[in-house]
Amino acid sequence: RRAKMSVWRLASRAAALPSAPLRTHGRVFRTSAVARAGQGSHIHRDEPGNTEDTPFEFTPESEKKLQMYLSRYPDTPQGRMSVIMPALWVVQQQLDEAHKTLKAKPAKEDIYMFDEPQGSGGWVPLAAMHKIADKLGCSRMAVYEVATFFTMYNRTKRGKFHIQLCATTPCMVCGAYDIMSAIEKHLGIKNNETTEDGMFTLTEVECLGACVNAPMVQINDHFYEDLTPESTVKLLDDLKAGNPVKIGPQNDRINSLGPQGRTSLFGEPSGPNCRDLSQIPDP
Repeated sequence: RRAKMSVWRLASRAAALPSAPLRTHGRVFRTSAVARAGQGSHIHRDEPGNTEDTPFEFTPESEKKLQMYLSRYPDTPQGRMSVIMPALWVVQQQLDEAHKTLKAKPAKEDIYMFDEPQGSGGWVPLAAMHKIADKLGCSRMAVYEVATFFTMYNRTKRGKFHIQLCATTPCMVCGAYDIMSAIEKHLGIKNNETTEDGMFTLTEVECLGACVNAPMVQINDHFYEDLTPESTVKLLDDLKAGNPVKIGPQNDRINSLGPQGRTSLFGEPSGPNCRDLSQIPDP
């Protein structure tokens, strides 16, 4: 009798809940423009150039990278699935259109420059996700789950120059939203929008780790720091025109030095730099 009463109470509560639309599939990733209401950013939406039928092939360079990553893991279904994350990033590197044309130089000659795109300016179309699933022998849903969880994967096409504006506390108090207003006014776009000519996409992001040089933006793979509204507009104009641009601080600062310059660590550390772990006896 108690079991019957418990079932009756559960049924009564369920009946009082708002009804949900029936789902014909266990999990849904794709939707059309008609069914967008109430759907989160994890849902794929077909757009021109980003559908299941959009052609995508890995370049020979990307194929070499994939084979290198595959060699690091066991040749098992689970082992191959470990390559989903780097494979998605390989796609973004392949589809970064700006890196090879960018005329950028560091503020100091001893700063390392990337010879090839690191992926921040690219994106991962749906067809590429399917190609990854086929290559790794896993389900498409396994790739979707990774691509939708990490915000570093851009699942919609970005402009040639992807502006990621940091608005976390240090940048915010130093004028990040003044920089955002200057960008929006100059380019005629808002956050998460792309200019009509496909040159720029603006995205507000969380901390990019250059707090001491705030405010700053990351454009594709490079940091541009110590910005003012005026220097930001000049930077955007130079990028669009193909003019040389300076990576790092956009003022006279050297790296992240303060106004007094270097105040310590004038030479190489004398050591010891670390404990000699070889002298520690085994337990």
